[in-house]
This record gives sequence, C-alpha cells and structure tokens, in this order.
Amino acid sequence: MSTLLLTGCWSRVEINDYAFVVAMYVDKAANGQMEVTLSFPLPNRLVPGTAGGSATPGNPYALISRTGKTITEAYQKMQVDLPRKISWGHTRIIVISEEMAKQGIGNILEFIVREPKLNINNAVLVAPGKAKEIENLVPAFERFPSEIVREFTQEKVTLYTTPKDFLETENGDMIVGLLTKEKKKLISEQGKEALEVGTGGMALFHNNKMVGTLGPKEGRGALWLRNSIKRATVSITSPTDKKQISLLILMSTTKIRPSKKEPFTFDVYVTAEDDISESYSNIDLTNAKNIYQLEQIAEKEIKDRIEEAFKASKEMKADVFQFGAYLSWYKPKIWKKVKEDWPTVYHDKAKLHIHVDLHIKRLGAENNPIWIKEINS
Repeated sequence: MSTLLLTGCWSRVEINDYAFVVAMYVDKAANGQMEVTLSFPLPNRLVPGTAGGSATPGNPYALISRTGKTITEAYQKMQVDLPRKISWGHTRIIVISEEMAKQGIGNILEFIVREPKLNINNAVLVAPGKAKEIENLVPAFERFPSEIVREFTQEKVTLYTTPKDFLETENGDMIVGLLTKEKKKLISEQGKEALEVGTGGMALFHNNKMVGTLGPKEGRGALWLRNSIKRATVSITSPTDKKQISLLILMSTTKIRPSKKEPFTFDVYVTAEDDISESYSNIDLTNAKNIYQLEQIAEKEIKDRIEEAFKASKEMKADVFQFGAYLSWYKPKIWKKVKEDWPTVYHDKAKLHIHVDLHIKRLGAENNPIWIKEINS
C-alpha cells in the first residue's frame, strides 16, 4: 500500500514552463484603464554563455505591458501571448504611479489579497510619472532594476510598506516610500546619460488614496515614527563655531503609547545610540559636558523631524502612523466614541509628547580632529 503513495506527482509543471514575475508596475492608461507591466527574468540570459560557448545578447530580464479594466484582465492578455505560465511566487516589489495612487489603490489591493500565490508582504512604492519607467534605470550593482529598488526598502533607506499594512488599517491611512527619477551622465556607462532612481520623501494615503507627500526632511521623521531607522545620519551644528558635526545612528527604537492623562495625546519614546562620524568643529570632544551638549542638540533635531512629519499628516487628516490603532488597543472605550469621526478628531485634537534619549557612545578612531592636534602642537 505504501508504494501507491510514492508514485510521484501526475500534475506537475516543469520549471522551464514558468515565467516568474519579479516586479509589478501599475500605471493609468490613456483610455482610463489600468496599464500593468510585469518584469520577468530571462533564464537563458542569466549565464554568460550557452552550452555551445556563445553569449546570449540582451538584458537578462524582459518587460511586458498590457491594459485592462482590472489587473486580472491585463495580465491574462499577457498570458495569451506568452509561451510560459505566469507565476507570482517570486514577486517582491509593486510600484504604483502617482497618478494611479491618487485615483486609489483599492482595486490593486483586491487583486493582491485574492491571488494566493502573491505575497501580501511585498514592498509597495510610489513613483512619479510612469511607474514602468523604473525598469529603464541602469542596474549597475544588480542584475535586475527591480532588485535595486527593493534594496531601498530592505536597507530601510525608505519605508518598507506592504499590502498587509494597508489591510490592517481601519480606514486605509498609510505612508509609502516615494521614489525619484532623474537623468544623469553615469561614469559606469562611459558618461552616457541614463536614468537614476533614488528615494525622496513619502506618499500619504487616506482611504487608500494618495492625498499628499512629505519632503525628504519630514520623511526622515516618518522613519523615526515608524521605527524604521537603520544607520541613519543626523547632522547638527556645533555650539562653539557653528560648523557641522555628523552623527551615525547605530541603534534606535521607537515606542508609542497614549497619554494616561490626555485622551488624544500620545507619548513617543525614542532611544538611540550614535557614533561621531565626522566633525569640522573645534569643539573639544574629550569633554563630557560638550558631548552632553551635542546630545541635546541632536535630540532636538530628531524631535523637530518627528513633529514636522506628524503635523503634515494631521493637515491631510490621514492617520498614516496609526495613532488610532494605539488608542483602540489601550483606550477602547474612548476609541468607540470617536472611531467614526477619527479623521476630524485626529486633525483637531491629536498631540504628541516626544521624548528622545540619545547617547553618543564612541568618537570614532580619534578623539578631536587631527588638524586641531596639529595646531596645538
């Protein structure tokens, strides 16, 4: 009887019959429909040469675009023209154009939730202009353009927001990383002009629609509030000669709790450890009082960034940092009273008490700058 269970799989599909999607780009088409672009790796071009020894020319990836009223309609049009079956299991990133994001991404989330092979923990980002143009960047450090964009979220250069994050919100309020695009002459391409993609600010969503943006400075504050800071830099001005000192954040944590006394006030507790990465100032870094003073200045800089990000979200009535969720967890009775009118309550009454505890642990490989030693000698 046991041999009957070892007869193999009669419905298998060979791996050579699959086309693996690594990235999905969603734009608004000229006819008002959705333009869906999928990026596929090309296995026959992933090796330097074929069995006969000759190299296969061209990029190791391909893009296919189709339009449709829904994502399903668009990608099924692709499937008709492909010799392989589309597989979503290797998708890692979803980029949505600003135009599409402002119209709303509810239908995109609907497809992601219903497609069992599409991971709801994929990174979601917003791009200016056409989202599919991201694939035109030169992947100098990776084999695929989408991999470079995905690393922005993995290294926490920008927010790692997922469809799951949207689905866990009460009213579709969320904050998403916003990409930048710029044509530059690249040395790696012999000085030819090519597309360079980077990270800028953040996109604010309310009811699953993009309602505004944060600039780069406010965006850094958003990273602090979302507990997503990783090896960031805080630049401060020295109190002695007004010159720049750079601090490298090695470790940080952020905790948010509703105030015990004030119902719509939240306490934000930030702890951080820093190294002094660079100093152009003549301040004596071996003096403990000076170090404490620098810590106070850096703490205020972080507080200001957090406050600016918070104020921007209030102006849009978009609770993108999920303060309402904290209220529902810790003060459910109050939350039940304001739940239906939370965007207005958030705009009118929400406040923050920000507590930053920052410590400079190390001065680096030297104490004071080497040029100060030369002057003193």
